Amino acid sequence: MDKSGLIEIVAKFVKKLLKDELDPHLYFHNENHTRYVVDAVLEIGKNTDLTEEELIVVQIAAWFHDVGYTKKYKGHEEVSIIIAQQFLKELKIDLVFINSVVSCIAATAYPQAPKNKMEMVICDADFYHLARQDYNKFESALRLEWEEFLHIVYQDQEWNQMNLNMLTSHTYCTAYGKEKLQILKAINIRKLLKKIH
Repeated sequence: MDKSGLIEIVAKFVKKLLKDELDPHLYFHNENHTRYVVDAVLEIGKNTDLTEEELIVVQIAAWFHDVGYTKKYKGHEEVSIIIAQQFLKELKIDLVFINSVVSCIAATAYPQAPKNKMEMVICDADFYHLARQDYNKFESALRLEWEEFLHIVYQDQEWNQMNLNMLTSHTYCTAYGKEKLQILKAINIRKLLKKIH
């Protein structure tokens, strides 16, 4: 099968799966997040000298990386991998390609430990929101989601401190992440510091 057409097939499948089976209380890990990560892997991937095939791998992995949330909250990555493997095997995609997709999905599990350039790209894409101007929209959505699924309720000060710890301890993996996204993330760190002090 021609791999360039694969992205469209996967996108269609994932969008339908998320629409039909994703809990509406997933305020952060929803279709929007998946789309943001897909856009981010393209942006970061194109600035990380990925080959044409590697770019396709990271896009496919980005589409699949959170589909496991349709079945479970904790440990969703394993489910995402199973769904991706089954779907790609049915399309008779070669095993080497499938394994690359799987390793990229597995790399997004927190704490991240990417082992190659493709994994670094998807890890940075998954945390791209830390560098966005509207970061507070994402952290608010995550806070609501954790209350709903993990039954953890944070006081404002506690939540802001935890966010600050997250942003300051996190490091981007790719050169693009370190050069461009880190600078934007630093702005969000400064905003959080103002909230805390």
